[in-house]
Amino acid sequence: MRLTIFFFLFANLVLFSQNQCADIPSIAIDSLNNLGSNSQSLYFKVLKDSNDYAFSFKGGFDFVEIYFDSCESENILKLDSNGMLVPTEKMINSGVCYCKSCIERYSKISTKDDVFVKILNPVNVKIVKYKKALAKNILWYEKKLQSGDKIRLENILFFGGEARFRPVSYKDLNRLYYVLEENPYLTIEIQGHVNSPRKKNSKKNQDLSEARAKAVSNYLIKKGIKSNRLTSVGFGNTQMIYPNTTSEYEMQFNRRVEILVK
Repeated sequence: MRLTIFFFLFANLVLFSQNQCADIPSIAIDSLNNLGSNSQSLYFKVLKDSNDYAFSFKGGFDFVEIYFDSCESENILKLDSNGMLVPTEKMINSGVCYCKSCIERYSKISTKDDVFVKILNPVNVKIVKYKKALAKNILWYEKKLQSGDKIRLENILFFGGEARFRPVSYKDLNRLYYVLEENPYLTIEIQGHVNSPRKKNSKKNQDLSEARAKAVSNYLIKKGIKSNRLTSVGFGNTQMIYPNTTSEYEMQFNRRVEILVK
């Protein structure tokens, strides 16, 4: 009897969930245009498209949630009020999406499959559509580097106030090692930067930036790169990407390393 009741409740729950998803309006990507609403939220499904277009949102809301697989899926992306991906802790630690260019790329939603979209407090939401990119972007470690080239290593990041690498950093550290190993003629200057918004550069900031550059140099030397191919320099907080930020997310990009090919 209890088993029968359980299956009855489970079947009705599944039916309710399916009906709830079925009631959500569907929109083809070709018909998806700028949105305006007086309601607190908009909820709709964007149908998959054989051309695999992508789309993004450019403001006019509090945040956006993108649900994959179903309207109640736990596979969710969240976009902030600027339409940019809010990376989860899991994404940050795994290195899947942490650099600025990755954030921008993952903020474009593919129509390879159906997706469910929920927009909170929408007011004049701008929809931007993209055709699938035909040409592949050449990444820094795929290029033939020459004297004067400058590389921003967006994934070599540090804990606040330390010259200790975040776990996400080792992929790019090893890429840099392999580039130097395969190109023995290259010499580089490793440039360290710190985060200290709205403040003048101090000895503490200068020392920390130098320590971060030196940490990269030491890692490469331990891997087998000769020390005479490497120089390191710190710039303190004099070249921050976000000099006035209050966002911890943006502060991560102020704590960075750049490489100048000499």
